[in-house]
Amino acid sequence: MRRSEDGLNFKIALPIALLLVLLLVPFSINYFMHIISAERQRATPLVMKLPVDNTAIVVPSEVKQYEGFEVSLRLETKRLADFINGIGEIATTGTNIQGIAGVVLSEMKAEIAGENFVIHEQGPREQLYIFNGETQWTWHVVPESSGRHMIKFYLHLLTSDDGKVIPMIVDVADVNIVVIANPTEWIARNWGWLAGVLALIMAGWRLRSRFIAGG
Repeated sequence: MRRSEDGLNFKIALPIALLLVLLLVPFSINYFMHIISAERQRATPLVMKLPVDNTAIVVPSEVKQYEGFEVSLRLETKRLADFINGIGEIATTGTNIQGIAGVVLSEMKAEIAGENFVIHEQGPREQLYIFNGETQWTWHVVPESSGRHMIKFYLHLLTSDDGKVIPMIVDVADVNIVVIANPTEWIARNWGWLAGVLALIMAGWRLRSRFIAGG
């Protein structure tokens, strides 16, 4: 009788132990990779690619997986256009900013992109004027995975060259963001397939036990 109880307890404990392994392994890997690379991730958080001040971009340096946050870009588009046009007037061929040719107009659109992020209102967005000629674009972003990820900022420009209006897309900045793992939310989102794996393990174990008992 004692042996049968021990066998039953073992049959119950083994699938549970396997499930715990399935849960702990990915979290452990994410945690240690985050620790190892944390300092390197913070080394170059922001790389500007247009002559605008770093304060034009507001992005948190560290966020939590699955928890939404906001990023914003704030520019005086007329001043930026005038600055780029001024450089274009004195620049020699091949030395202009990101290949911009012609006269840049002050009407601009902005866009962000990033892998492993859910970005609400994707695509180029119209200007939203606030005050003193400034424009601000704001996006709500949700990180889908932990680790180091990048958000890229773009401007959609219109340039006038020999009477033709030509659209252009230029890089504004690359921003590195550290995303901290969120195990609780990860389990809540993935409990379905975890339960399926556990069910398969238990079904396989029962078939094996019946085979052994029948043999």
